[in-house]
Amino acid sequence: MTEKVASPEELARLAYAASIRLLAPRDHSVFELTAKLKKREHSDESIASAIQELREVNYLNDERYAELYSEQRMSRGFGPMVIRAKLAQRGVAPHLVQAALKGLQVDWVEQVEQVIHKRFNPADISDTDQKVVAKIARFAQSRGFAPSDAIRGLKNARLNLEK
Repeated sequence: MTEKVASPEELARLAYAASIRLLAPRDHSVFELTAKLKKREHSDESIASAIQELREVNYLNDERYAELYSEQRMSRGFGPMVIRAKLAQRGVAPHLVQAALKGLQVDWVEQVEQVIHKRFNPADISDTDQKVVAKIARFAQSRGFAPSDAIRGLKNARLNLEK
């Protein structure tokens, strides 16, 4: 018996179908989707065809992906540095990342202040001991906030406790 070899069109259809299954639960960047399809051993040609078709029907859009991802991460208490790094890991172009962060129109100092209030109790926030201040600053920086924003956010958090 001879084994039937799939045509390039059939391979492209298979890659497209796999892409739709991957995109059903959540958006992906072009880079992420390409990597996942390669892991599933789809050919470069079938992947390129599927990606092109998905872009044409707007099922795959790095700009939208960057906006949604940035919004979700920000709402979970992450700062711009982590968001930027994670999007870069996912292959999103720097100009799209910058546009997405700018589109958030968020005051990062206010954001870090809210994160500090959620994570630390009022006694820790009002404590001026350098170890406690450093602990809070390290936490804020690990969440992707700039050191200057972390310090200003902590100062604002202290002021709001006094009110």
